[in-house]
Amino acid sequence: MTSEQSTRRFRLFMLVALMSALALGSFWALEVMRRNASDFIPDVTRTAPDLYVDHFSYVKMSETGEPRYHVSGDKLTHNPKDDSYDVVNPVLKSLTAERPPTTLRSDRAEVNSDGSEMHMYDNVHMDRPATPRSERLQVKSEYMLILPDDDVAKTEKPVQITLGESTLNGIGMYVNNATRELRLSSRVQGSYHAPVR
Repeated sequence: MTSEQSTRRFRLFMLVALMSALALGSFWALEVMRRNASDFIPDVTRTAPDLYVDHFSYVKMSETGEPRYHVSGDKLTHNPKDDSYDVVNPVLKSLTAERPPTTLRSDRAEVNSDGSEMHMYDNVHMDRPATPRSERLQVKSEYMLILPDDDVAKTEKPVQITLGESTLNGIGMYVNNATRELRLSSRVQGSYHAPVR
């Protein structure tokens, strides 16, 4: 091997080594800048609503493809902080064929992230029309917790219940539309009128 060939190989080796060092240095500088940038960019947790929907309508389907319930309202607002929803003038209608249909209304509601809990506030009205087996049921309160997947409504607030011509007033209530169970917790007063047959 001649001195000239050795010199060429040495120059080539030095050129490859220099290019490799430059590439590694560039990669290192990019990583350092990327990591340091996250230190300067504040971690902002969004608290302001990030989604608004006017005059919305939503139908929850069962596993078999049948409609379970329908939720609508004048305005829906998503809160990213806890992934909940605020609803203005919500209306919740149960649509299960084997149970009497029930409609709930209020001035406002808060719905959790998976829709399993709906907290209805202010002028809450529940209405279940008369069926061949039962009279019309109406319930009024200032607050109700609705569990739409279980067909349950409950409250610890005062309630006024009308079943046909009969009335009940009390504090605290549990209603299961699936089993047609209704319980009042305390201070119950009422008047009973036998249904007309």
